[in-house]
Amino acid sequence: MGDVDAARILYFAAPYRWMEELFTGWLKDVGHPVSAMLRNGVACPCVASAATYPAPLSLDDEFTLTLRPSGIGTTSFSVTAEARRVADGVVAVRATGWHVWASFGGGDRPDIARRELPEWLRSELVSRELVEPCAAQRTRA
Repeated sequence: MGDVDAARILYFAAPYRWMEELFTGWLKDVGHPVSAMLRNGVACPCVASAATYPAPLSLDDEFTLTLRPSGIGTTSFSVTAEARRVADGVVAVRATGWHVWASFGGGDRPDIARRELPEWLRSELVSRELVEPCAAQRTRA
């Protein structure tokens, strides 16, 4: 119920939360949790995002989620989350986040500087799909 609005259709912002959970879970799974990156003065903040809703998701619809790299540059990358209805296989939502790799200093107003993607990150992005956490388990809207 928390992912739908009063009309019992998907609330537009819900996919952003899903994408964040998928992405930070993937970082932890590959040995680079956000907490460790922050302690080391680096991070990959999201600098832009967009979502499209090609088909409706309604209350009690079951769907699967995937997260894939959708672009890899020198200092930035993007990931796209996709929600696919189980009943008919239709893609209902695509949400993309564009990230930059950055270092930052402490203080009240951190000094943030764009950096080249580290080799571990580039390698992980190039090598495979990031996550498919719901392949065996279904999620409900």
